[in-house]
Amino acid sequence: MSDPSRPPDSGAASASPAAAAARELWRRLRGTPLRITALGAGLLLALGLVLLAGAMEVSSTPDFCGSCHVMKPYYESWKTSTHKHVACVDCHIPPGVTAELRKKYEAVSMVARYFTGTYGTNPWTEIDDAACLRCHERRLIEGREVFGSVLFDHRPHLTELRRGKRLRCTSCHSQIVQGSHIAVTASTCILCHFKDVPQGQATARCTMCHEVPQKIVSRGGIEFDHADVARFDMQCSSCHASAAAGEGRVPKERCVTCHNDPQRLGALAEVDRLHQAHVTDHKVDCLNCHLEIQHAALPAVEAAGGECAACHGGGHSPQHELYAGIGGRGVDSRPSRMFLAGVRCDGCHFISGHDRGGGGVEKASGVSCMSCHGPSYLRIFDGWRRTLAERTRVVRASLGGLPPGAGSAGAAARRDARANLELVERANGVHNFDYALALLERAFELSNDERAARGLARRPLPWPRAAGSQDCLHCHAGVETQVGRFGGRDFSHHPHLVAAGLECAACHRPHAERGRGEIVRFDEAGCDSCHHRDIPKAPAIADCSGCHGDVSQKTVPSHRGEFAHALHLELLGGSCDACHTLAPGRAPAVRLEACADCHA
Repeated sequence: MSDPSRPPDSGAASASPAAAAARELWRRLRGTPLRITALGAGLLLALGLVLLAGAMEVSSTPDFCGSCHVMKPYYESWKTSTHKHVACVDCHIPPGVTAELRKKYEAVSMVARYFTGTYGTNPWTEIDDAACLRCHERRLIEGREVFGSVLFDHRPHLTELRRGKRLRCTSCHSQIVQGSHIAVTASTCILCHFKDVPQGQATARCTMCHEVPQKIVSRGGIEFDHADVARFDMQCSSCHASAAAGEGRVPKERCVTCHNDPQRLGALAEVDRLHQAHVTDHKVDCLNCHLEIQHAALPAVEAAGGECAACHGGGHSPQHELYAGIGGRGVDSRPSRMFLAGVRCDGCHFISGHDRGGGGVEKASGVSCMSCHGPSYLRIFDGWRRTLAERTRVVRASLGGLPPGAGSAGAAARRDARANLELVERANGVHNFDYALALLERAFELSNDERAARGLARRPLPWPRAAGSQDCLHCHAGVETQVGRFGGRDFSHHPHLVAAGLECAACHRPHAERGRGEIVRFDEAGCDSCHHRDIPKAPAIADCSGCHGDVSQKTVPSHRGEFAHALHLELLGGSCDACHTLAPGRAPAVRLEACADCHA
């Protein structure tokens, strides 16, 4: 059997011309297929490299990433994000050839899982800090950035340990919900700043992130000028009571969503090790493990209560009910404006000491009012206490003047009246002065209902009811009983607010105008438009003494020396117009020519 690898007739007849030609032909034919195979392999290799390069280029485009329906939501959020002009691979592949090859391998693996149906619907990825700093390296040098109302500094967060933890860019910039691609996750910031930190201290200090705003705000019907914060050294927590809600704890059940190894689950108490593995080594969102802490306003009832329930019971304390404007009988709900503004109990109760009942409650006094409202508010606070004490005494007397046994209607009125009186007394009416006055007035009306049920005459309201602006009387209730001095004369609010029925703004500037002048709109001459409007033709001393007091006993300086009213009134018959020019709506002026009649 012949050997096909040898040329034909290679034996004895190899020297013939035919054999030589046959061998040459065989040699050429044998070489032809070998040359075609090498060329084909080279072409195939070149074609493969071209296709591979093209595939790498195509697979590096955002459109390719978005072609997979699993990645579609992330692709759509990227298109509307601040990074929409940056290709996916510029962030998801860190610098370096090794990282490029590793990411390409991961991408091929994802494609393979996609076609084999073994993919997951929640794709996982990590973005290295080096990828971010390719574009944002200046953050390490000049890292201050305004985020909302917060002035944030990147440098310490990226270069220093924060609460013993090494943060990454994606610790704060991530995507825990669709539609916010690599955006700031504020819940992470709040968790880190507020967890296990007392409000207003250390990382939970308000001014660490927020400058004190230089503006006037209105909340609950109260206007507040933030410039007073520095002026009176106020604490933000006095008004902004609900800075954070929640504990941010880690339920063990969340660990088993990723781990089922008992050894790993047993390391839950190793906080530093867990944060190293989850935060520093791998980009695990904080809220994958921690419950959220909310940095937002709580409902007013919860905010105002604070920790006071520890002493005053579980939400049914008379102090808290009065402050919230509830609990009275026959009186509509009327929350304190400070309650509506979110001022907590400890906004006023900050003076060291204990209450008389030994409950351990910090004291509050007029100093508490002055710490926010200024020194002049002490008079208002003292006026509240005086008014409450007087009206409480009157109502108690009205209820104690009749023995029990007025029938069912009278007994019901008596019970409701006593309930209102006891609420004011037990809760201390200054916690909601306006509501306390309404409760006392209703209690007096109910005592009259009891008298009517007994067949007795109803009694008039034992205190005056001012006709002034209710906005003013919310704080200044009881002002109708106050007296003082204005323009060198004694002044009483009663005839103005009760008898004349004037509005407060007839004489006083509203708070918004106080910066342009004094509390009163005018000087002493401004009273003339009312008080000198109806002047008798020949006014006697009695007509003027209502405002000018016992003027007959006064001695005043004049251009001729001391002027004694008593002597001149006796000589001139007690008439004021003998020396004064009196015109409606104008201040009286001295008639110098009248002096000349006697003193030529």
